[in-house]
Amino acid sequence: MSENPQRGSRALPPSRKRALFAALLAIDAVVTLFPPLYWSAGAGRSAAATLVYFIGGSFVVLASILLMYAVERIQGECGEARS
Repeated sequence: MSENPQRGSRALPPSRKRALFAALLAIDAVVTLFPPLYWSAGAGRSAAATLVYFIGGSFVVLASILLMYAVERIQGECGEARS
């Protein structure tokens, strides 16, 4: 199987890809699961500020998922849907 030269030039080495994915997952875990962040977002603040934290955290997780998908897609490692 021949590799597409354009894809090969933009592909990350496997060790860098694993490091990137691990860092993104760690950031997602801290943003979504670390209780002191929730407490500080809600303690003595308005409902709007708390809502901004929760929506912002959701966007951070969504952006990291889309970034990981894009990296997989560029490297041609994502399975295509088959009918």
